[in-house]
Amino acid sequence: MILEDYFNFLADDDIRLKGTRIGIETILFDHLFRAKTPEEIANTYSSLTLEQVYNFVLFT
Repeated sequence: MILEDYFNFLADDDIRLKGTRIGIETILFDHLFRAKTPEEIANTYSSLTLEQVYNFVLFT
């Protein structure tokens, strides 16, 4: 598994899901603190696919 296949590393503190402008901190916050499911997150951000959300959740 190569992280660059899933994430864009723009800077040390700016990592985004590949092909989107959505930062990993956004997904983390929704998942951990708002207790959103991957399906809810994918529905909230139209540029994300459910597969991208699940891949990210698996990394955390």
